[in-house]
Order: sequence, then structure tokens, then C-alpha cells
Amino acid sequence: MLQAIRERVTGIVAIFVLGLLAVPFLFFGLDSYTRSVPQDAIAVVGDAEISTSEFQTSFARYKSQLRQQQGDRYNEIATNQPSVRREHLEGMIDQLLLQQYAADLGLRVSDRALAETIQGIPAFQIEGEFNREIYRQALQAAGESPGSFEQDLRDDMQTRLVPAALSESVIVTEAEIDRMISLQQQKRQVSLIDIDAQQFAESVSVGEDDIEAFYQDNLDAFTTEERVKLAYVELRPEELLEEVSLSEEELRQRYEAARQRYLTPEARRASHILIESGEGALQQAEQLRERLAEGESFEALAEEYSDDIASAEQGGELGWLEPGDMVEPFEDALYDLAEPGDLSEPVESQFGWHLIRLEDVRPPEGMSFEEARGEILDEHLQRQREELYIELSQRMVDLVYANDNSLEPLAEELGLEIRETDWITRAGAEDGIAANPEVVDAAFSDLVLVDGAVSDPIEVERNHMVAVKVAEHEPAEPRPLAEVSDRIRERLAAERRRELARERAEALLERISAEGATLESVAEAEGLEITSIEALGRNDFQRGMGFVEAVFRLSDPGEASTLHVLSKQGSYAVVRLESVQPGDPAAAGDSERDMVRRQLRFSRMNEEVEGLVARLREEADVSVVEERL
Repeated sequence: MLQAIRERVTGIVAIFVLGLLAVPFLFFGLDSYTRSVPQDAIAVVGDAEISTSEFQTSFARYKSQLRQQQGDRYNEIATNQPSVRREHLEGMIDQLLLQQYAADLGLRVSDRALAETIQGIPAFQIEGEFNREIYRQALQAAGESPGSFEQDLRDDMQTRLVPAALSESVIVTEAEIDRMISLQQQKRQVSLIDIDAQQFAESVSVGEDDIEAFYQDNLDAFTTEERVKLAYVELRPEELLEEVSLSEEELRQRYEAARQRYLTPEARRASHILIESGEGALQQAEQLRERLAEGESFEALAEEYSDDIASAEQGGELGWLEPGDMVEPFEDALYDLAEPGDLSEPVESQFGWHLIRLEDVRPPEGMSFEEARGEILDEHLQRQREELYIELSQRMVDLVYANDNSLEPLAEELGLEIRETDWITRAGAEDGIAANPEVVDAAFSDLVLVDGAVSDPIEVERNHMVAVKVAEHEPAEPRPLAEVSDRIRERLAAERRRELARERAEALLERISAEGATLESVAEAEGLEITSIEALGRNDFQRGMGFVEAVFRLSDPGEASTLHVLSKQGSYAVVRLESVQPGDPAAAGDSERDMVRRQLRFSRMNEEVEGLVARLREEADVSVVEERL
């Protein structure tokens, strides 16, 4: 597997194709952003760290996605369980291992690939075209700097490089596609006697004693939620420092110092002939150069002799190249050529001997000083805010420890206001500081809730710190029985109806199995109706997913099923599988076969990635600070 990856990404053609993607991204100033070393780490993976704030930011994004996907079904308490938080951290560790592995293989996300990805995001476009000002405003509104956003995106893309390479190495045969289509499109004919639980409604009664007993046995299920209001002070540099100024001279100095960020480097279009390393390779390259000097066609000789098959088919053409796109010996030789049409001497690289011809030169392009002025000011403001945050956050820590029973000295000393949340429970909130699990954990800790102390400062996200104190507290209390009795009555009645339906279905099955009766004879004797489903597919969930999955686990058509299936309506059924009709691969169109091929490749890629990550974990030194989860 590892060899397959290396072949995919370090072959002659791949080196040049990947190289062609690389171009410094003049829009966003990537090189200007350097992440601060985290003061604390929740996990250490080799030489790299995952800081607590990075984890909290990532986990908050994950919860936000779940909230959008699940809507009313979203459960904040379940999502904040330690097991879920640990699972999310494990995923971040796996991503970091894949990033490190990709770097070890020499894989990287080029600046051009990153730029094209950002330019393709609709939120940053006007009428389908990327707009730099919209991009800047969108990040500002989200509290993100271009550098941090681009680095996060680059990390995400870097994580995907190895799976992408593995996907390319996976081979799926037509026979495998046929088998998958046959299974996916399989249809099953079933006959069933459906026992509707609602028919037992008149047979079920729930007494007051039953309700009282259930209430007493399950008091925890009928309590109000404990809740608090929090007073808090938050440190956000953007609220303390709204703007900065720089003199014209300082602006120009910063522009000149970072000139390479605002101007694309000189690009060169080149062609080459590659002779792979081996005995006589240099001699052959020298002979070809002599023939070129005598006037023979570069394109013809490239097509006939070059071992770079992809470019040979194009007469040796490599397209536009920029610094960093090629291996160093190739790049040095290309940029030593003075004029279009100039031809290099044979140049040796790890791929063999190259003859390089310069085809064209494109001078540097980019942003003028006036165009870059706003960005320079924005970045200066961001740096000033970060410096201010570092200074004030340390003072905030010191002040909390010196005055752990009141927020007032902290607010007065730092010039901040004391704010207050609405009521929050242990489930937290959808937005605001209480959307952060650490804030909620602190609010309901003994230190803050019982002792009435100010919490330790909490970094809820990058450059955003809060300290909280309980302002009001309402403990959990049992709801009155009268308030919940109707809910209990319906719950007990539904359970008893389902139980009667299950018993009825089991009795019918016993007659079919033990007395030698048939589905038809039992139905006739009991005055029941047999329902026939002629062609049940794997995605036909009208009767509930559990019912469909159970039917597709049945075997031996014609025998009475031994499985009682609970449908989504809470009913039971005795089911007999009549026939199984495989899907027809010949009837599948090209697009359908392509989709199945992608599914199989994706499934196998995941298996390969899981195996790779498992091996990387065995080899890596990974440690987790459990108390920071």
C-alpha cells in the first residue's frame, strides 16, 4: 500500500503535475501568518500539539454542524458526553497523523490549489467571480484573520492528500460492480400478517396506582432542569482596539518588506526531454543536445526519446512554471536561461537527465501599494490585537486569582463591563459563551456553583477569554404528578398495547411453527388479512428502517419467519419471505455504474486509511491530557 502511495505521488509525471499547481497566492498573504505556540495542549502527537483552544474551536464547529443537520432532534447533553468529546479528539489526532504522513511523503497543498479552493467558495463570490473585498469582509464578520482561515483550510486539504492518493490506487473490477448492483437493487417479495397495536386500545387500562408507581420509580425523568444565570467578563481585543493608524512611510516600508507577498514571481513556460538515470543516460542527453543544436525539432525528439511520457506526448511541453514548482536542479537551470528559445546543458535530478528549453517568460504581477494598503492596515490591526490579548489575558488570570469572589475588580482594572447570560442548563446554549462546553462545565462546578467563586479564565475560542460567576441559581425539582400524569398514562398504555401485539404475533407464529399450520390457514381461522409486498427494496422504508433491514436478513423463501419485526408504528408482524430477485447489472446505465464504482473505491479507501492510521498510531508517540477534555 505504501509503495502504491509513493508511486502515485512521486512518479515523474506526478512531480510535474503537482508542481504546476504551485504559485504564491498574492491575494491572502499566506506567508505572513505564524501561529502562536499554544500555552497548553490537550494532546501531543509526535512533535506537534493540539491546543485546548484548537480542540474547543473544532468541537464547537462540530456541534454547530450537528445542530444544523439534526434540527429539533439535536441533543446538547448527549453531544457533550465525555465519550463524544474523546471521539472528536481522536479524529483530530488521526487528521494530524495523516498531515504528518503526507508531509513525510513530500505531499503538500500548493498555494495555487489553496487559492483555487478559496476562489471557488460561493460565499466569497459576486456573480460567480471571486471578490477579494467580500472575502475580507466575510472573514472579519466571522472573527477570522485570512492567515488563520487559510491555514485551517490548508490543514484540512493536507489531511485529504493521502486518502486521495489511496483512492487513485484502488482498482474496482466490472465484476465487483455487477455484484454490488445485484445486491443493492435486490427486490424481495414478502407476505405478512400485520398485528396493529392500536387494536388493543380498548383492552388496555392504566390505573392511578400504576401512574403513581411509575412516577415514584422514575422521579429523575420528571424533574425540572437545574439552571443558572451567569455574570461574566469577556476579553475580546476587537472590542478594545477598533482601529490603528500607520504613517505613509510605515505603510510603504511594510509593503516593500513583504513585496514577494503582493507580487507573483516571474513565471517561465518550459519544455524538456527527460532521459531516466542509468548507464549511458548522460551520453544520450548530450547526443540529443548536439542534434538540437544542428536544427532538429525539439518536439519530435521529445516525443521519440523523453521518458516523461505525459509531456513527451505534448512535444515536451510542461506549461507555465514558477519557483517551487520543480525540483531544485531543474529550477536553477530553467531560471539561468536568458531568452525564449535558449536550451540548457544536460541537467541531473533524481529523475534523470533533463534538456530544458525556455519557451516564454511572464514578468511578476500583483498588487500595487495602493491596492495593498487596506490589507497592510488590517494585518497590523490584527497583530496589535493579538499582542494586546496576550498582555491582557495574563493580567486577567492574575486578577482572577487575586480576587476569586468578585468580577468587579477584574472589570474595573481592565476596563471591561460585567455582562449576564439568560438562564442556561447543563445542556448549555446554542450561542453566546454558554455554547462553549468549558463554560458550562465551569458554571456547574462545585467551585463556581457551590462556593460562589469566579471561574478560572476560559479561552472559548482563539483570542476570546471569559471568567464567569453564578448570578442566579435554580436547582432541579420534581415536577408535580398532576403535571406529568397524562404523559405517564399514555406511555404506559402504549407499552401495554405493544406488549399485547407482540404476544399476539408470537402466538400466531407458534401455531405456524409447532402445529404445522400455514400463514394462510392461520389468517383464515383468525379472520386476519395477509398483506403482500411484491417488490420490497432496500430503501423502501415506508414501514420503518428496522422492518426493511429485518426482511433483508431473512433466508429460505417459503418458510415462516421466526423474526417478529417492530415497525415504526409500534406494530408487530409475522413475515414470510416468498422470493428474492437480484438486481440486473445489465440494466444499469453508465452513470449508475460510475456511482457504484465510486462507492466501492470510497469504501476501500476508508479501509486503507483506517489501516494506515492504525499503523501510524502504533509508531507515533501520542499522549492525551485527559483532565482537559
